[in-house]
Amino acid sequence: MEGEVKGGTVWTASQSSFVQTFLANLVVDGTKTSTGYKKVHLNACAKALNEHFKINRSGEQIANHLKTLKKKYARINILKNKSASCWDDENFIIRWDHEMYTSHFKDEEGKDRNKGDDEYINKPLPYYANLATIFGDSVATGQFAKMSSEPLGVDADEEANKEEMNVGTTSNGTLAQEDTAASGNRPSKRTKRDDNGADPLIEALDRGTETIANAIRDAASKKALPPGLFEAVDSLPGFELEHKAEYYSYLLNNPNIAHGFMDAPLLYKLSMVTKFVNSNM
Repeated sequence: MEGEVKGGTVWTASQSSFVQTFLANLVVDGTKTSTGYKKVHLNACAKALNEHFKINRSGEQIANHLKTLKKKYARINILKNKSASCWDDENFIIRWDHEMYTSHFKDEEGKDRNKGDDEYINKPLPYYANLATIFGDSVATGQFAKMSSEPLGVDADEEANKEEMNVGTTSNGTLAQEDTAASGNRPSKRTKRDDNGADPLIEALDRGTETIANAIRDAASKKALPPGLFEAVDSLPGFELEHKAEYYSYLLNNPNIAHGFMDAPLLYKLSMVTKFVNSNM
């Protein structure tokens, strides 16, 4: 999406994308309310945007940009739902043939019209997924009907691979059960030893004991708080001191959540704290 100039505010594609991703994450984690974004959400977005790009935007300017994005989203849906329009829901492209394209931008007298629609037609719209997440989508079909509910940053192909792996596991599990059931009718055999004289059963027990020991050590390590936790919470933009202090106390009592918080990117950290503040303060 190209830079936007409106009311003296210039938005570059990178800045707009940052705002969209931030607000879309609030929807994904359930922070956004049914009535829209609260002032604390917009202020937090502005604070994060300012620190990332070294600019000066207010929550009100974020709200105004959100209105502009909503108009763009509405216009895209109108164009993609026109008769004879083909919507590529994999690449987010509104595909029109030459005749349809030409007649949309030229009237019968050959005069130009609908000039602003050119940026939406026969071009990839990579920001459409974020807009649909932010504003909702009642006309999604095909692949995007699924993508709109997935966490950001998770590829549909990756999820498909996971499903294939699960199917494979179920199949193998079924075969293993059938094989076990069949072997129940066979006469038992004495435990065999390998060429080195080792007992496979003893080796299996040793491996199992080692695995359990590793799991216990891993669980014990997770009870300890991750290093740099205070600095990570204290440096979060867009929150009052009391909000940070309350959330830090919450993490102190929940080491597992604290580890997940430290591993999360900045936008996810902001979403986690915002959701906590809205629910508890």
